Amino acid sequence: MNIFIRFAFSGLNYYGTQIQPDKPTIQGVLEDTLSRIYNEKIRSTISSRLDKGVSALDFAINFQAPDRDFSLNYLAYYLKRSLPNDIFIKEVREVSDDFSSRYDVKYKIYTYLIQAGERRNPLLAHLTYQPVKALDADKLKESLKLFEGKHDFRYFSKPEKEDESTILTIDRTSLHNKNGIFYISFKGKSFLRYQIRFLVGACLRYEQNRLSLDTIKKLLNGENVPYQKLKAEPQALILNKLYYPKIDKRQKIDEPLVNLSL
Repeated sequence: MNIFIRFAFSGLNYYGTQIQPDKPTIQGVLEDTLSRIYNEKIRSTISSRLDKGVSALDFAINFQAPDRDFSLNYLAYYLKRSLPNDIFIKEVREVSDDFSSRYDVKYKIYTYLIQAGERRNPLLAHLTYQPVKALDADKLKESLKLFEGKHDFRYFSKPEKEDESTILTIDRTSLHNKNGIFYISFKGKSFLRYQIRFLVGACLRYEQNRLSLDTIKKLLNGENVPYQKLKAEPQALILNKLYYPKIDKRQKIDEPLVNLSL
């Protein structure tokens, strides 16, 4: 029985999502909790590998249940009662045996939050990046637009394997300003390690007149042009949408990228 669990979490207390020895991770906490209820070791597949401190409003795992003694409703109840308060269960369901929470994702939407105005809310400091000076939204949009389409992102990432392909497609980008907070969003099927944070960093470098649009274009063409990379802070990054064609309702092509709700 292949069980799919969808949930949201705050990543501030975790060393990322992928299981690590002797460190609290999202996958580790879920597998430990599931192992207790089934009284045997449970292994899971996670939808994405997120960095330490990164949060998600839409995340998923799937695992092969050892037996059918527990109803899905009971499993959902047990998880909600047993997991820490910074993890919220949204859905527990059975899926086909060949379903994978990692490989069946059609696209993901990430959003990066920046308190960009002169007035900063300190209560949001742990969830946003707060630059020293106010930012120019038009300049950020100008550089952000360059990342749409198919490009070589090797110089805007840190590939985990030598043979990992760095040529990927970003379907759409957007920047919205609401109450002094910039929401920078990226939509695509897959992303490389640190890619979103380096892309945001490049936008910030351009806004600060420390990186040119021409240099960004050359880097996206795979040219090794020297530049000072900036990896944006992790706490402001949120994975806010996963779309699975096999189980989700059909999505509109022009759906808004910013929707920070469960």
